[in-house]
Amino acid sequence: MPSYPSLATLRDRPYRLLWIARGVSALGSALIPVTVVFAVLRSGGGAGDVGTVLTCHAIGQVVTLPVGGVWADRLSRRFVLMATDAVQAVCYGLLAVMILADRVSVPEFAAVYTVAGIAFAFFTPASRAVVPELVDAGRLQPANALLGLTDSTAKVLGPALAALLLAVSGPGAAMAVNAASFLLSLALVSRMELRGQARRPGKQRFFADLRDGWRAVAGRRWYLANLLCWGVWNFCLAFFFVLGPVVLDRGHGGAIAWSAVMVAGSAGSIAGGLAALRYRPRRPLVTTNAAALAGVAPLSLLAPPAPLYALALGVAVAFAMTALVGEVLATTQQQLFPAALLARVSSLDWTISLIAMPAGYAAAAPAAELLGTRTTLLLAAALIGTPCALLNLLPGVRSVQRLPDGTIGVVDKAPGTHEPAAAGERAG
Repeated sequence: MPSYPSLATLRDRPYRLLWIARGVSALGSALIPVTVVFAVLRSGGGAGDVGTVLTCHAIGQVVTLPVGGVWADRLSRRFVLMATDAVQAVCYGLLAVMILADRVSVPEFAAVYTVAGIAFAFFTPASRAVVPELVDAGRLQPANALLGLTDSTAKVLGPALAALLLAVSGPGAAMAVNAASFLLSLALVSRMELRGQARRPGKQRFFADLRDGWRAVAGRRWYLANLLCWGVWNFCLAFFFVLGPVVLDRGHGGAIAWSAVMVAGSAGSIAGGLAALRYRPRRPLVTTNAAALAGVAPLSLLAPPAPLYALALGVAVAFAMTALVGEVLATTQQQLFPAALLARVSSLDWTISLIAMPAGYAAAAPAAELLGTRTTLLLAAALIGTPCALLNLLPGVRSVQRLPDGTIGVVDKAPGTHEPAAAGERAG
């Protein structure tokens, strides 16, 4: 297998431009979760208004993701990235003006923030699908890992920077900084030349394109099962984020303890991203499904609850595995499916994830009230990794292997025979 230095992809100017653009916009976007909440609250809104704004934004993303996947496959992905950067720059610029002019109306704020979420739903599948058009197949995983590592780092630095901006000048400045980050990203992406253009679908109806993307995933039933099992994983992990602060607030350290746990999780995410730069499992899906069992740790350790150091360590390990799994799965997806379908496949993946976790948020409190917090956490811990572990019994999952040239394909049962899964044939 050829050996590539983990940072070699940064030598390629097109990929380097994408990496810088993603880093800049990710840091700007990391300011927003904190900023939106305080923008609404400082304008006289309450918890209900905050919930309305966040819900509209999330619904806009989920509903639009399949549409974004179709258009990211139909059009130049560079154009889609540029267009989404432009729309988000305008949206966050408008929100900054609203806040700075002290004219925040919750319905108008929610509408503009929702449009930004819709733009992000177009950006997400295009951003993943464009990577194979920038680097060769052997360097896909380190390329994905660098992007994921940048996102994880931005999520660590973003809240701290948001707190500083809120303390010094208020939420309007943070919104303006985010708008500027998208303008800079737009300028960088506009200079990015694609090394290979994916074949675009022929002229046909929108719903036919959407159906083709669904068929590409459903044709590999074991792959669709893999996506659904990770949806269950996201659903269960959401219980930790809802019930964790509640448990620690009951005489176990409160907000300071929860912050320490979240810091440990962020450190784990960065460690997992670093590991993904070099670690290339021979059986990607088998490895990632086995790694899903790390999700048991945060939920089970929270149930007693365990000492803070043990809980923080468990969260760090789980988040490290999550970051590693994310990059391995992204690379596998990019090589299992034809480039012309990749954005649609990616949009289905993201849609399942975005539906599963909010559903878990909604279910956690009622389940804890009905069954008790400890029982709910233990049930979630029992469920979180079980479907993924059982999935490894499927021959189709085990057949996805790293080939001698470093790429990922489907290995036939006959010894020594294999085919690139991205050829579009049904496998398993």
